[in-house]
Amino acid sequence: MHLHLTESSALLEMQATAETERAYWLSREKAAVKEPAEIDVHAFHDALGLMYPMNWRCSEDGECETFMLAEMVCGNVTEIYARIGIRYYRMRDYSNLDHAEILARVKEVEQRQK
Repeated sequence: MHLHLTESSALLEMQATAETERAYWLSREKAAVKEPAEIDVHAFHDALGLMYPMNWRCSEDGECETFMLAEMVCGNVTEIYARIGIRYYRMRDYSNLDHAEILARVKEVEQRQK
């Protein structure tokens, strides 16, 4: 049995498959994102001691602190932890967020809860 595919149809099918798979993984990554939720001090420090933190940052006045786990949950999404004063938070989001963006997302949730 011989299967004859023209180069163009094989290429189109491969591109469609690759695009479908990419869309699937991007949707899984997006579904893994969870907004900030308040946690206790013990959960924050347990996470800090779990593995070497990634992108650990602290504000100049020491009032705010953020870090991420180096292990990804799905794609580019990881567990992110934040401290603002004496309140602690955990969220899942993209590992390319910086300190200011993380704090802004936490503060958005705080404002909605008031």
